[in-house]
Amino acid sequence: MPVRDVFKISRKTFFNPTGWLGYELIKSQFRATWGIIKGLFIPEKPAREETFEQALVRLNLTEDAIQETAKTYQLYALIFLVLGACSFSYSFYLLFYHGSFAGWLLALSVTALLLTQALRFDFWRFQIKHRKLGCTLQEWWHGKVNNQEGPSA
Repeated sequence: MPVRDVFKISRKTFFNPTGWLGYELIKSQFRATWGIIKGLFIPEKPAREETFEQALVRLNLTEDAIQETAKTYQLYALIFLVLGACSFSYSFYLLFYHGSFAGWLLALSVTALLLTQALRFDFWRFQIKHRKLGCTLQEWWHGKVNNQEGPSA
C-alpha cells in the first residue's frame, strides 16, 4: 500500500470552510423547511367530490344528528372564542404587570391558535347550516356580515 494512500493529505485537510460550517446539513435543513412551508400554502385535493346530501346518505346521518352536530360545533366555537379572549387579556397582563415580552408573544401565539380553532368549528357549523360542502371563507364571511343563517336560497 503506497504511503500516499495512508496519509491522504489534500487541501481539505487544512482548509475546508464548507465542512466547518456544515454546509450540506444547512442545505438539507433548508430544503426540508422549504418543503414544509410550501405544503402549508398548497391546498390538498379532496378525496371525493360530493354534495351535502350525498355525504348524508354515505354516512347514514339523520337530520337530528346533523342538528346536534351543528349545536356542538357552535358550542365548541364559543368555548374557543372565550378562551382566546382570556388568553388575549392575559397576554397584556403579562406584558404590562410583569414586563415579560416573551410571555406576551407566547400568549398571543396561544390566542391565535384558539381563535383559529373557533373559526374552524364555526366554519363547519356554517357549512352544515347552509347544507353546502366546500364553502369558501369569503362565503362564510358574507354569511356572517349579512346575517344569513340557515339554508341559502
